[in-house]
Amino acid sequence: MLTIFAALAFLLLGREVAARVWRRGELAPLERACATLTFGVTLWLASIWGLALCGWLTRTGILILAVEVFALALWNIFRSGEASAPPVARGAAPPQSRVPLLLLAFLPVLLWVAFILWRGWIVPPLSHDALAYHLPKAVLYAREHGYAYFEFLDWRIRKLPASYELMLAEIIVLEGTDTITEWLSLLFYAMLVVTSGALVQRWWKRDAFAAAATMLFVAGIPVLLLHSGAHKNDVMTAAFMLAMLVWGGRWIATGDARALVPLILATGAAVGTKPQAGVLALALLPFALWRVFRERMPPRRIAVLALFGIAVFLLLGGWAYLDNYRHPAAAGATESVAYGDWVNLWEGPYVLLAAPFSPSPNALPVPWEAEPWFWRRYEIYFSHLGAPFSLAALLLPVALVAFRRFDGSRMERLALLAVTLVVFAIMLPVRFTPHGLYAISLPRYALFLAPVFFAWTIAPIVIAARERRPQFGAVVVALAAAGFVIHALDMARSDVFVPLDYVRWARERPGTRVVAFDPYRAAEVFDRAAGPRDRVAIDAGFGTWLQPLFGAELQRPVDFIGSDGKIPAAAQWVVVDRAWGSIWGHPDFKDLSQARQYLAAGQPYPGDTRLADALRNDARWEVVFYNPRQNQAVFKRR
Repeated sequence: MLTIFAALAFLLLGREVAARVWRRGELAPLERACATLTFGVTLWLASIWGLALCGWLTRTGILILAVEVFALALWNIFRSGEASAPPVARGAAPPQSRVPLLLLAFLPVLLWVAFILWRGWIVPPLSHDALAYHLPKAVLYAREHGYAYFEFLDWRIRKLPASYELMLAEIIVLEGTDTITEWLSLLFYAMLVVTSGALVQRWWKRDAFAAAATMLFVAGIPVLLLHSGAHKNDVMTAAFMLAMLVWGGRWIATGDARALVPLILATGAAVGTKPQAGVLALALLPFALWRVFRERMPPRRIAVLALFGIAVFLLLGGWAYLDNYRHPAAAGATESVAYGDWVNLWEGPYVLLAAPFSPSPNALPVPWEAEPWFWRRYEIYFSHLGAPFSLAALLLPVALVAFRRFDGSRMERLALLAVTLVVFAIMLPVRFTPHGLYAISLPRYALFLAPVFFAWTIAPIVIAARERRPQFGAVVVALAAAGFVIHALDMARSDVFVPLDYVRWARERPGTRVVAFDPYRAAEVFDRAAGPRDRVAIDAGFGTWLQPLFGAELQRPVDFIGSDGKIPAAAQWVVVDRAWGSIWGHPDFKDLSQARQYLAAGQPYPGDTRLADALRNDARWEVVFYNPRQNQAVFKRR
C-alpha cells in the first residue's frame, strides 16, 4: 500500500509543521488536529502538483519524495519535543477521565470507515462521474506522467479544476490500478469531521461533549456518508472550505498572523478543487483585510503574504485556471455553468430542509408543483443533509438570540455565520436544465453549511444544558451516535450505486468490473469482450463512460475520435456512447416535475448517431452490441 505510506509521510510532516507554528496549549486539541490535516494534506497536494507540472509523476519520483518527507518528519519528531507552554484557558475542560468514554461514541464511525475500506477493495469504480470524467482524467494524467490539457474531451474534463484528479492519478501510479482510489474520499471525510470539532472549540468553550456531539452529527449526514466511499470531489471541497473558516476565524478574532498560513493553504486547495470555494475566499476577504488594518501590518509583510498566496494558488490547482484562459472555448460551445435562476433563492433552502422528510425515496414533493420532483434519497448526486440539519437550521434564529452573549468568540461566530450565509446565497441561483436539477443537488454542494449550523446550535445547547445537568452532554452524544448508526445502516444497505446486495455479489466474484446499476453501457460491454491490451477508439460525448475502456489493469490504448470521424488504423474496436441527449435531452423537459413523462425519453443530439450508422453499414466492422435507444454501440474490426 504505497499510497498509505505517502499519505502518512505528509501527515506526519503536517503534524511537525503545526507543532513548530503553535506551541503546546496554544491550540485546542481538535484545532491542532485540524492544523495537522491542513498542513499535511496541502503539502501532499502541492507535491503532486509540483511533480505533475514537471512531468515527474512517476512511481520513482513519488516514492523518492515520500521517503524524503517521511525521513524529514521522523528527524523532527526525534530531534526535539514540542514546547511545553501552559494551556490557554478558554473555559473549563471536562475531566480527562471522561474523554476515553467519549471516544467509545466514535466506535460506529470507525466501523463505518472499516466498512468503506473493505467495500472499496471489493467493488470496481462506480457512479456516472467516476466512470465519465474523474477517473478517466486521472488515468490520462498518469499516462502523461503529469498535468496536461486535453482538448479532445468534454468540457468537464477540460475546464474543471484538476486537484482531485491529480490525487487520484498519484494513487493509480503508485498502485498500478484504480482499486483503492475510493479511499481518498475517506481522508476528506475524516478531515471534515475533525474540522467541524475544531470549529466548535474555536467558537465555544473547550467542551469535549459539545465537540463530540457536533462531530457525530456531521459524520452521520446521509449525503456525506454516501460520498465517503465514492469518487467525488465535493467532500474534498467542503473540508478545505471549512478549514478556511477555522483559520480565517482565528485570524479575524485574535489577530494571530500564524493562522494566515493555513488559511492561504486551505484557500488555494479549495479553489483548486472547485470554483465555488472562490466565493468563500471573496466573502472572507473584507473581514481578513479589516484585521490587517487593525493590526497595522507592515506593507512588506503584506507583500510577502500576497506573493505567498499567488505561489500557493498556482501550486495547489490554480495552474488549471491559467490553462483554461490559454484555451478559450470554441465558438458556440457551452463550457461553463449558467447563472441567474433566481427562484432557487427560496426553492433551494426548501429542498435542503424538506428532503429528509420526503415520503418517497425517489420523489420529492414541492409545494409549487402539482407533481413531485425527480429525486433520489440514496444517490450521491442528490440525497439529503438529514433531519438533524433541518432542525439545526430552524433553531438557528433562536440560537442567535439565546446565545448572543454566550461565553466564547462572539465576533468570530457572527462574522463566519454571515460569511457562510452570503456564500450559500450566492451559490443558489445557478441554472441547470431541467429546472430543479441544481436544487436537488444542493446537499453535496452545500456540505460546508451543515457543520456551521451544528456548531451554532447543537454545541451551545449542550454546553448550556451541562451547566445545569452534567449528564445531559452524554445523552446528546448518545443520541448523535445512535443517529449516525441509523443513517449509516440505511445508506450502506440502499446506496443506489453500491447497494449491499451488490457488495455481497462482488465479494463472491473477486476482480469483477461489472457495474450492476447499468451493465449494458457500451464501454461495459466492450470491457467484458476485449482483451486486456486491445486498442479501442471511442466516439465520446458529454457523460460518456470512459473508465471501463482502459481495462482492469489500465493498460489498453484508447484513441478519441474527433469531429472528423476518422478512426485510427490500429484500432481493433470502436465504441460509441452518446446517451446524454436520449436521457436528459427531450426538448420539452423543462422541469423535474415532468420527469415521469420526459426522463429517458429524449432523442440523440444532431450528429450523435453519425458514426454508429456509418459503421453498421461498413463491411469492415462487425456489430458486437447496439442499443439505438441510448445510442450505445460496440464494433470490432473484421
